Amino acid sequence: MNNKEALQQLLQLKRGEIDPSEFGIPKRTGRGRRSAGLSQAQVAQALFVTERTYAVLERGDMAAPSREFLDAVATVLRMEERERTALYVYALGYEPPIPMDPTAGTNVAPAWQKAVNQVTGQPCYINDVAWNVLAANDDFVRMFPQVDDRTPRLPEQNLLRWMLLREDAREHHLVDWEKRWAAPVAAQLRTALAAHPDNEDLQRLHEEVNEDPVAGPIYRNHNLAYVHPDGDTRIMRHAGFTVPQGSPDQRDRCCERHSASQLGHVTMCAAQPFGSPGARFFFLVFEPWR
Repeated sequence: MNNKEALQQLLQLKRGEIDPSEFGIPKRTGRGRRSAGLSQAQVAQALFVTERTYAVLERGDMAAPSREFLDAVATVLRMEERERTALYVYALGYEPPIPMDPTAGTNVAPAWQKAVNQVTGQPCYINDVAWNVLAANDDFVRMFPQVDDRTPRLPEQNLLRWMLLREDAREHHLVDWEKRWAAPVAAQLRTALAAHPDNEDLQRLHEEVNEDPVAGPIYRNHNLAYVHPDGDTRIMRHAGFTVPQGSPDQRDRCCERHSASQLGHVTMCAAQPFGSPGARFFFLVFEPWR
């Protein structure tokens, strides 16, 4: 099956699933063959285009339909996110740049949370489009600077806020903060806000970071374009590092307040849950300095 045939079948299937009465269209009566669902003419009417225009798309003969037109078709035909993605791939040859659902990327299926919680021996977590932690395992929580005799916990639910605005991150945990951490993270915030301008968490972060006397100038410097940290290696302290048996203990204290931690490199391996476009799943691979 080629893309034209796949596009035709997808659109015909979605048309057939919709009862015309839901659009205020009376059922057709009288003689003649009547198929279930919306006709091409009825879809065209809902799209405010000619029947011919829509028919050209459904045949797969529209050379380069606009993203706005495809999104309108997806809306009229009540497509799920995965169906809209297929529509783009069949019609244009690539996936949509941003999800249709404005809440996409703000949550993940419960199975993802269970999977992350059951991972041991490797720090991992999931964050949403605004860097709020949706799920994290114990190994990830223990990475952060810990005060003696306190139960390990996340320093903040929003990781970007912590990375850019908190003293523990700037002065203790994230080594060479301004160059290796602040600049790319600030660029990620700019990109995310451009992609999700209506996200209230991102709007708040924009205001807080922009007004901060330390992070603000870095954030307003647009000399770095950055989307995600997949494959990046940076220097940090790992508070929950377990010294392998037979190896020397090289942990030390960054300050009197925090417990001993291990200096090393962390490589971020990122992936996206397909059911939640914009969310990110991270494995953090830590290598101690020898």
